[in-house]
Amino acid sequence: MKKYLTFVTAALLLAACDKPGYEITGTVDNADLNGKYVYLTAYGVPDVAPADSALVQNGTFTLQGSQENPALYKLAFAEDVVEPQRAAAGANAPFTSVFVLENGQLKATLAEKLSSVSGTPENDALTALQEQMDGLRAKLDELTPDLKSEDEKVAEAAVQKYEEIERQIADVAKTYILGNTTKRTAAKLLYDFRYDIEEEVQNEIIGKADSVFKSVPNIDKLMAHLEVLKTVAVGKKFTDFEMADADGKMHKLSEFVGNGKNVVLIDFWASWCPPCRRDMPNLVAAYKKYKNKGFDIVGISLDSKAEAWAKGVKDLNITWTQLSDLQGWKNAGAQLYGVNSIPHTVLVDKDGTIIAKNLHGEEIDAKLQEILK
Repeated sequence: MKKYLTFVTAALLLAACDKPGYEITGTVDNADLNGKYVYLTAYGVPDVAPADSALVQNGTFTLQGSQENPALYKLAFAEDVVEPQRAAAGANAPFTSVFVLENGQLKATLAEKLSSVSGTPENDALTALQEQMDGLRAKLDELTPDLKSEDEKVAEAAVQKYEEIERQIADVAKTYILGNTTKRTAAKLLYDFRYDIEEEVQNEIIGKADSVFKSVPNIDKLMAHLEVLKTVAVGKKFTDFEMADADGKMHKLSEFVGNGKNVVLIDFWASWCPPCRRDMPNLVAAYKKYKNKGFDIVGISLDSKAEAWAKGVKDLNITWTQLSDLQGWKNAGAQLYGVNSIPHTVLVDKDGTIIAKNLHGEEIDAKLQEILK
């Protein structure tokens, strides 16, 4: 009997030793970070305490543990050691990496330029994607001299090239997300690229996504935003609201929209928004060309300072109705229309039906030529 118990005890100890876990072996590409701690923290959870930490010695560190279910985690230094920086969509900040913590042998590289974690299929796929996007972003850096050129044609060509590369980056991310609607990394990427991926594609992704995808931090906010957008989608009646003009007089949007008189472009913008200012000459030209043919514009400013708003209106030659509650991104009208990036335009037919959204540049003139014959 004693012999049997010894055998059982040994078997249990062996099973415990074989319990799967993770080991993260990391390198840090900065000698100044030797003697500092790198922290392992759950991603997207406000004020959460680190799950673990490791001391960097001779440019290396090791973390070990067991993870019952895969989850997104972040490797990073304390803010007083490495100052937080905003990363480009889908990228990691310097000496920081967001990855899937799961059991297995993981290899972390923390660097100024391109941090990553690899060693499992999902982390390997994310690393490959980030390297591809980083290569594209390097081409953006090459455009800097032309963007600053005093030659307008050179600068304009550089802007167009810049925007083209940014679309390529977003398309690469979109392809990854559409092919991985059960993956946590794809969910994070969807939130990162929410301003760059079309509304209908986002709805398609959410329609395919499983509970794991939807459980990733911030996806609940994105889904709520998409539900708001459905209430102001093309084909729906416009949503009315009341707001003050520059003189403080209150106006309902319905005074100008859906009254049977004009096709109206609702333009959400702000004086501090460079893309808004860049696109404004197109709106000025369209207003001048079509204002006597049944077209009007109502500007909804996301400014927070009356002086800046007034200066923007004057400097940009805006002569159409302007409304604002001076609440910035908390603008009540913007929230009703699900606006999370500007410029954001909504084109409404004479009967109040939304017929197009997010028209910019030459698209505005082309659409107005089509409907105001």
